[in-house]
Amino acid sequence: MREDTAICQRLSEEGADSVMLEQYRRFQETDNLRGQCGLICRFRRTKNEEIKKEKEQLACLDYLFAKIEKSFDGGKGK
Repeated sequence: MREDTAICQRLSEEGADSVMLEQYRRFQETDNLRGQCGLICRFRRTKNEEIKKEKEQLACLDYLFAKIEKSFDGGKGK
């Protein structure tokens, strides 16, 4: 049971909402491993998409930063 609690805590730390955590607990109580794995896989896909979007936003900021730096270099490379 201690491992189950740790999994729920980790899911919560990663941003799982209360509905997802409750559903995961129900899967645990009924020994539904397929349900637990499916829920975690869906959550992972969601988090992966969020990370992908954040990486794209960072790339845009890096691009803007590089353009501004270039303008401080006296316009070299224009």
